[in-house]
Amino acid sequence: MVKQDDVKLSRSQKILSVLPPIIFILSNIFLFGPFTIYQGNVGEFGISFISIIKVFLLPSLILGSILSTLGISLSDKLHKRYVSVLFVLGLLFWIQGNVFVWKYGLFDGQGIDWTRARWRGWLDGALWLILLTSSFIFYKKYFKIVTTTSILIICLQIVFTGFSSIWKPDIWKSDFLGLNVTPKWVGEFSASKNVIHFILDAFQSDIFEEIIERDREDYSKALEGFTFFKEATGSFPTTYLSVPAILSGQVYQNDIPILDFFKQTLTGKTIPNVLYDKGYEVDLIPAIETYRQGKSTHSYLIPDPYIGTIQDYKHAKSALMIDLVLFRNMPHFIKRYIYRDQQWFIQKWFVQDTCMQFRHFGHEAFLRDIINTISPNRDKPVYKFYHFMTTHVPLLVNKDCECAGAVLPQTRENVFIQSKCSLDHFIEFLIKVKSLGIYDNSLIILQGDHGSVAPVELGGQDDQSEGYDISSSVVASALPLMLIKPPGSNGPLRISKAPVMLSDVPATINSVLHLNDTFPGQSVFKILPEEIRERRYYDYRWKNSNWQSDYLPPLIEYTIIGSVFNRDSWQLGKQNPRAKNISFKTQEIDLGTDSATNYLRHGWGGNERSEQGLTYMWALGKSASVFLSLPKNKAVRMTANVNSVIFPKPQVVTIKVDGQIIGSWTLSNRWQWQEPNIIIEPSEKRPDVSIIEFLFSQQLMQKNDQRPLAVLFESITLDEQ
Repeated sequence: MVKQDDVKLSRSQKILSVLPPIIFILSNIFLFGPFTIYQGNVGEFGISFISIIKVFLLPSLILGSILSTLGISLSDKLHKRYVSVLFVLGLLFWIQGNVFVWKYGLFDGQGIDWTRARWRGWLDGALWLILLTSSFIFYKKYFKIVTTTSILIICLQIVFTGFSSIWKPDIWKSDFLGLNVTPKWVGEFSASKNVIHFILDAFQSDIFEEIIERDREDYSKALEGFTFFKEATGSFPTTYLSVPAILSGQVYQNDIPILDFFKQTLTGKTIPNVLYDKGYEVDLIPAIETYRQGKSTHSYLIPDPYIGTIQDYKHAKSALMIDLVLFRNMPHFIKRYIYRDQQWFIQKWFVQDTCMQFRHFGHEAFLRDIINTISPNRDKPVYKFYHFMTTHVPLLVNKDCECAGAVLPQTRENVFIQSKCSLDHFIEFLIKVKSLGIYDNSLIILQGDHGSVAPVELGGQDDQSEGYDISSSVVASALPLMLIKPPGSNGPLRISKAPVMLSDVPATINSVLHLNDTFPGQSVFKILPEEIRERRYYDYRWKNSNWQSDYLPPLIEYTIIGSVFNRDSWQLGKQNPRAKNISFKTQEIDLGTDSATNYLRHGWGGNERSEQGLTYMWALGKSASVFLSLPKNKAVRMTANVNSVIFPKPQVVTIKVDGQIIGSWTLSNRWQWQEPNIIIEPSEKRPDVSIIEFLFSQQLMQKNDQRPLAVLFESITLDEQ
């Protein structure tokens, strides 16, 4: 009697057995994997998902044909092994891309530290080795389940994709998202009246001051008629909600869904909309698709990468998508060879100049094209809004303003170099505008939307025994450049110490142009340097998922009264965490993970992880605090798993709850984990969200870490008594 396993397979049987695992693999690489990535990063691609899928059709058919032909041509025994291995590869792709999805942070060009969290590699590697080896050895057993299991998982993914498509139908729009050959109008101005509004993303004001101080005479002449507002403060630490504040004066309060705020704000009273209604031709060239809402004569999104034709762009973005899919679906130790510090493995074949994969060089090239095409041939007044990413991290240029060939460390000197190169290129724009007679009668604004990563030297008292001590990094993020030249203004560059805000820009334009409208804030030219003014800045911990979130993480409000560079001017604002639809009730805060983000207030470093997989976070400076909802009628035991920097004497941690001291911990001055605890007594007067604050008696800056390290927190747990 012939065993079923020994029955010779016909050609049709081989085809039917090899197709399901091949479709399983190809659908993960060219459809379901891209769909998952695209729906969370629509703004990063600039083309529709349909456009990407169309590019994938030919390579997927070619790869499928090769894999099928190879499988059909093999002997029965090798065919079964081949099919089993293909199935397991598809299964591994699916598991890696949907279950073992490790967090590597934003792909901003910074090198990923692959030596950290090696356990990911061992876990991934063990899984891949075990499954692939078993599929080769026990191929007969795998072969029996290949077809059914492949079809089942494919069907599950189809169902998931269908439900996701119902919630986000725009994903399947077949139109190209407005990108085309650079239009002629981007360089066209009015001969008599222009508002030229430039944002150089993350241009930090004290970096600008350092640039001009090194060559004061030349820059003072090049920026004739401008006033530099060195004390300007931003609204937020990232671009996302800073731009609406710049255009409308409205500062988001985390009280309504973000997309609703965008729609209400950008289609409501903004400078572009008001100028459009008053007869201006409005040209919008933002860095993000979202900001193209509202009224405009023309709008354009700079292609990223800024290369060749539309077809070249589609191919480059589709290649990036494959790189992202491979990065997500491959084991930890292979990911580094795909990422290559953002000089991606596949995309390099579609973008010959690898530097052009970064926005800095694409936006520099776009500005160069604008300079070459500037002409004063419009009859109506013109408002131009340009948003460039040339000053934003990653840091990519050397002292000659050329591609450094690698992403550079985020030092103040490297921030200075890239910012200076971008400023000098903007001055080339001004020189061209002057030569064409456009400069004198134009209102020109050059500004950042927020600060950057360059350390800031602060003045003021720093010897307070307890209380709040502002972080240099928070101050840096709140320092956007603000440089304004009214029409007819002349003379050397002026420097003002007026306490102005980024959200004052609309009121300033309204006042300078005599629009007779109303906007929040004040004209920066009417604010005296000695004026006592309370300014507010809202910090939060940005995650990539915030692009799709209805609300931001909790906003931490700071009030600034006095010089932004004086630590005594900074105070924490309202106790309310300014968070919507977020629960602060928990039994454990797992520090060093994204799950802890919503509970964090001030005084914390970034997420860190040991090689053994332990997550933790440093408390920095004199104090750190968290938001927590505590029971009002029960006592709670709060326990922290902590470790202190080694000091000559023990570290003392004083604990406050809603401003009241409830006790303290004295930590060992040896490097060891400890679990001190304290009882928080019940209180009917307790707010719904309490603030738990830890005050530290000592801090230390190390040679390899210039942060003021106090205590290392692994977790904070709560047990009702």
